[in-house]
Amino acid sequence: MNTSEDKRTLGGSFFDVLWPLILDENVCRIETKPDDFFVPREPFNRLEWHKYLAHVGYPFYMPPHELRCCKGAQREEIENEDAEKALNQEVEKRKAPIQVDFLRRGSQAIRPIDKVVKELRMEQERRQKLAFDFANRRYPWTMQTPSHELGFTVTEELQKCFKGPKELDILRAIHDHDCKLMIIDLGTDVDIKDCQRWIKFRPYIQLLALVRTPRMQRSLQLLNVFHTHLVEESADNSWHDELQCSLRTGFVHAQKSHFLNSCGEPFVFVFSRFRGICTCDAFKIIRRA
Repeated sequence: MNTSEDKRTLGGSFFDVLWPLILDENVCRIETKPDDFFVPREPFNRLEWHKYLAHVGYPFYMPPHELRCCKGAQREEIENEDAEKALNQEVEKRKAPIQVDFLRRGSQAIRPIDKVVKELRMEQERRQKLAFDFANRRYPWTMQTPSHELGFTVTEELQKCFKGPKELDILRAIHDHDCKLMIIDLGTDVDIKDCQRWIKFRPYIQLLALVRTPRMQRSLQLLNVFHTHLVEESADNSWHDELQCSLRTGFVHAQKSHFLNSCGEPFVFVFSRFRGICTCDAFKIIRRA
C-alpha cells in the first residue's frame, strides 16, 4: 500500500465553504449580555406581597394595578367576609365581660311568679288558638276569615231580615254573648222546610243540627250549610230525658269537632218544648261553668 495516499488533508475550499455552514447548523456559542435589571421569566403572582411591599414603604416600589376579574372579586369578597366575622367575634368577646355588670344577680335575678304564670298562660292560649284554627281549616288559607269569626253589629237593616218568632231575640243573644255555635235539636217530626229559616243565621254563627233519621241528615248535607250529627231516639224515654241526651251528645260532638274553642264557651241550644211539635220554638244560651 502506498503511504502517500493515506495522508489526506483538507483543502482551502472546505474551510471557506463547508465549515461555515456546519457552524451555522450547530449553534453552541455562549454569549453574555449585561442587564441593568433582572427580569424573571415567570411572573410573581403573589399580589399580597406586592401590596405589603408598597404598604411598608419599600424604596422606589410602586403599588400594583390590580385587574379585576370574577375570581379576583370573589376572592376579595371572601376575604372581606372573613375579616368582618373576625371583627364581630372580637367585639362579642369584649362585650361579654361588660354586660356581666348589668345582669341581675342574687334576689334581683328571680323573676316574679305572677309574670311567669301570665307569660305561660298567654303562650298556652296562643298554641290552643293555632291548633283550633288548624283543626277547623274548612277553607283555604289564602281566603279571608269566615264572617262568623269577625263579629257583627245589630243594625236596623239587619233587624228587618229577622222577622220570625224569636229570631231577633236569638240574634241579639248571639251578639251579646259572643256565641260561635248554635245546636239545633231536630225531632222526628221536623221537616226540611222548617230548617230553611235557620240558614240566615249562618253568616254569624256555625250551625250543628242533631237529626234522628239518615234521610234528614242527607237532606241537610245537600244544603251545605249545617253540620249534622245523627242521634238515636228511644220511644221509652221521656221528652225531658231525650232532650238532655241530645244536649249532652251535641256538646260532646262539638268539642270533638273543635266547633268550640274551650269547654266554657257559650253556645245557643234551640229545641222544641213539646214532643210531636214540628218546629223549634225555644232556645237557651248555655255556658258550662
